[in-house]
Amino acid sequence: MNETIQTLLARRSIRKYKPEQFSNEILHQIIEAGLYAPSAMGRQPWHLVVVRGHDKIAGVHREVKAATARMPDNPYKEFVGSESYTINYHAPTFIIVSGDTTLSPRNAPFDCALLLGSMFLAAHALGIGSCWINQLNVLNDEPGFRAYMTQLGIPPENRIFGCACFGYADGPPPEPAKRKENAVVILE
Repeated sequence: MNETIQTLLARRSIRKYKPEQFSNEILHQIIEAGLYAPSAMGRQPWHLVVVRGHDKIAGVHREVKAATARMPDNPYKEFVGSESYTINYHAPTFIIVSGDTTLSPRNAPFDCALLLGSMFLAAHALGIGSCWINQLNVLNDEPGFRAYMTQLGIPPENRIFGCACFGYADGPPPEPAKRKENAVVILE
């Protein structure tokens, strides 16, 4: 089977990581793969904030928990508020992906998702585990959290569309979920 197809079929979300950090060289390869993802009209509306190291990630974790607690209608409130919640499953690298909605109002979320997907596949091909993280996108309009994200380097016109954690998997990858039946219609 083709190596690219094997990577696509084998990649899984990893939710348990070893504490050690992977190299900057691997990080830059993962990021570059993401930056070459397709985007509507080639606009590339994405912006990445890379948070490396458990201490720095712990700061983001605290802010997410505090902002979530301040939002009574947050759909992740119970999940994020639990004692066992970790924003990154203890992975040593956390990447926040935002998009410029003035540059690409309708397509920025999709473009950012493609960037993340390309990064996940590159990470897997390089022996690095990854997992999509959703909880930050619902905090875009929470004033305290928004101010914190601006301090981290997210431009004011951007909205967070997704995050990811990356690191060496601590254990085997999970088995794939059974594929849904009747999910494809081919018209010839």
